Amino acid sequence: MDVLIFTECPTQDYYRALFHLEKKGKAKIRFVDSRTLYLFSLKLYSSSSFLRKIGHRYLGKPLHVDKKVRWKDIWRSFSGYFILPFTQNKIVALFAPYHPVSPYLYLLKLMKKDIIFMTSWPYWNEKEYVHRPFPLVQFFWKKFLKDIRIVTISQTGKISLENYSSDVVQIPHAVDLETFYLGKKKSFQVLFVGRIIPEKGIQGIIDVARVLKDIHFVFVGSGSVVSLVQNSVLKNVQYLGEIRDREKLAQVFRESSVFVLNSYKISGWEELYGIVLLESLASGTPVISTDCVGPQEIVQEDFGFLIPQKNTDALKEKIQYCFEHQGELEKMGEKGRKFVEENYDIEMLSERWYEVLKN
Repeated sequence: MDVLIFTECPTQDYYRALFHLEKKGKAKIRFVDSRTLYLFSLKLYSSSSFLRKIGHRYLGKPLHVDKKVRWKDIWRSFSGYFILPFTQNKIVALFAPYHPVSPYLYLLKLMKKDIIFMTSWPYWNEKEYVHRPFPLVQFFWKKFLKDIRIVTISQTGKISLENYSSDVVQIPHAVDLETFYLGKKKSFQVLFVGRIIPEKGIQGIIDVARVLKDIHFVFVGSGSVVSLVQNSVLKNVQYLGEIRDREKLAQVFRESSVFVLNSYKISGWEELYGIVLLESLASGTPVISTDCVGPQEIVQEDFGFLIPQKNTDALKEKIQYCFEHQGELEKMGEKGRKFVEENYDIEMLSERWYEVLKN
């Protein structure tokens, strides 16, 4: 079974269950990157020191660009728009609302392409969105979504999308339980893994670390405010950088006592699910998370704590509680592992995807 993933987010993290099907030999997966103009602009920007200096000075853009774009990447993205109308392969399309690609998606629908729409965005109410909803774009989104097959990761998204289609399935993000498993804990430490950006509540975690000096805090990731971590001058704060090796990352999860996700909602973004929460629970590590829309569907009192967004006092209180009740954490970790085994196992969820693709 050949599957083309047409998307503005060509990263395997969002499609782990689909790529697991490829690993098992049940499907062949290939990305079609929709971002032709973005890739072209990034190519020009990264190739021109003059443009980088202008962008850095007046727009606050970085002087150095890590992502390397090849001309053949731009060509593949551009040619993809001409390949999809004639393909006999199955198409999985993932775009946030209300991306201007909707007329093209509707064209594919009119051409009877075998297309499944996938989304992680929970709000389809024309009030909360990633891309500004222009009237014509909205019109085509409604036309495209009407009774199309839809896979969404959350129950909130399923309820919202059922206003457009009668064929909506919830398949959450998946965890590889052979990579993330129970293990021996180190001395008490608090872990954060993810993008180190303001809306992840990094400053709040640093503020708590400054007060709870006897507790060790570990940060993994990269992002625009990584200097807050690197320059904190706190002896109880450790920065491990970005860990791309999944086995090494899983080991950090296993060795940690509690995981913290301190995200808060901003315009155009919210913690839509929190794959890191599932990876932590699979590793037997209880979680503390703010009450964003995604974590609300995951975190239960048996194995975690939900706190209000932008509430440093609540975060401090829960971390302190975990530190003083470490005996409870082991039982919570076991319950969290069982919860993930029953609901987020990549073997189970990849088969659910297979059924959707097959039917």
